[in-house]
Amino acid sequence: MQIFTGIDIGGSNVKIGLVDSEGNLLEKKKVKTAKLREGGHFTDKFLEVVAEWLAEQPKVKQVGIGVPGTISKNRRATVELPNIPELSHVNLVDRLEKRFPTVHFHIENDAAAAAIGEYHFSGRRMPDNYFLVTLGTGIGGGAVIGRKVFKGGDGNAMEIGHIISGNGRTVEQTIGKAGLVEMATALLAKHTGHSALRDYEKIDDDVLVDAAVADDPVAQQVFHQMGVVLGQALVSTILLLDIKNIFIGGGVAKAFAYIEPGMKISLKEFLTPYYYDKLDIKLAKLGNNAGILGAAALCFKHKE
Repeated sequence: MQIFTGIDIGGSNVKIGLVDSEGNLLEKKKVKTAKLREGGHFTDKFLEVVAEWLAEQPKVKQVGIGVPGTISKNRRATVELPNIPELSHVNLVDRLEKRFPTVHFHIENDAAAAAIGEYHFSGRRMPDNYFLVTLGTGIGGGAVIGRKVFKGGDGNAMEIGHIISGNGRTVEQTIGKAGLVEMATALLAKHTGHSALRDYEKIDDDVLVDAAVADDPVAQQVFHQMGVVLGQALVSTILLLDIKNIFIGGGVAKAFAYIEPGMKISLKEFLTPYYYDKLDIKLAKLGNNAGILGAAALCFKHKE
């Protein structure tokens, strides 16, 4: 059985895993993204992390990397990475291949990679056409049409997080991690009753998820509002692609039970029965390992 390495470059962490061809995660490590960004030399530090990993895994000859932003059409260079600007406009594959000449590297947008990973490793029969939305530090999207990743005209389709939301901001600015914290802070200032969120010195997305599960009214209101905005973004995507199979992934998807009601309000309001009656929205199955497994799945069409 072959083994691959999947690397998920995220706004919070860089996660690296050893994955076999059946999608078993054999080994995993992570490094704080902020640590690699110190001093503005992210790429150099990232290459050092890769070097340490490959030295420990000499059998790995294929590495897939998911990056949080746009990449070149030939899938060799980064273009724009809003959450890690130091990694923008870097000939990443060239640099990796020069340093590690016996290893093959493949890069893809992280959400598109997660969509591929869901296809290969979810353990369920996937439809021929679907799109996946990731809810995390940012909001990402990846579509599979006719069992192939939909890349658009210049290779970077499905940037759902950067479409304009109803409030004049992007979807990511509104319901990405920073947006959720901003929303929670504003709601908390207006809330006159009890909220466990007042007990935290710092609110983040994990705190919000835990509070919502514990029936905190402010946290649940945050996710309800998030659902309304997410639903609006899904409406636009559904109408443009005419795809009715949707998977929701990413860390914040753990609060989906509180996101779904607001999401359905938007979907019902703006979709006609042709679209709404055939909608099939499910949670993605790969959970927190979606980034690593999706990145590893990039290696599949390049098996030796």
